[in-house]
Amino acid sequence: MAHLPDISNRDATTSVAAAIRYALKRQNIEPVSLGAQVDIQHEGDRPKSMYLVKSGWIYSYALLADGQRQILFLHQAGDIAGLADFGVERVSCSLRSMGGCVVLPIPITAIATADFLTPEIITYFLQKSAQMQSILMRTLIAVGRMDARHRIVWLILMLDDRLPHSGDQRPIVEIPLNQSEIGDLIGLTNVSVSKMLCQLSDEGYICL
Repeated sequence: MAHLPDISNRDATTSVAAAIRYALKRQNIEPVSLGAQVDIQHEGDRPKSMYLVKSGWIYSYALLADGQRQILFLHQAGDIAGLADFGVERVSCSLRSMGGCVVLPIPITAIATADFLTPEIITYFLQKSAQMQSILMRTLIAVGRMDARHRIVWLILMLDDRLPHSGDQRPIVEIPLNQSEIGDLIGLTNVSVSKMLCQLSDEGYICL
């Protein structure tokens, strides 16, 4: 998976990090800190901004006709929440913060300018769009074809795959969702999520 270079690190020398830092500075875009469970966009709104996640997590979600919630995507540091709605009249999903997070709101009007869309940033946007499509396709397979246990295992492996790895050291994977949110992402009830997590913990695969 492609990861965004640390754009706050002034020693970073990659062309992507430098291009993004420069574009954000030209547009006077400052980071915004969000508390837990804050909606920054609602389904049906007119798109105003995309949100470059600097730290923490945001998820995209939609409300179904019966009032249930479907979580569509987990956006981590380096992701661009709202990228899927670029160029539409109304956004297709809501965006909500998980825990504390920091985002850089990039106005749609700024993104559409040649000053912002440099070749490096366009390439990065395409990479993030392709990454999102790949994850969504694998999520569809998991939800449509896997049993409860394998859905939970798939979620853990997906999160592990998205973490930056260095050498042979494997990072500790922390699921940033509560049981209700896990169920809303992979189509399980709270009871099924709890049962499978306890089972995996008892077998020594995870720690609760």
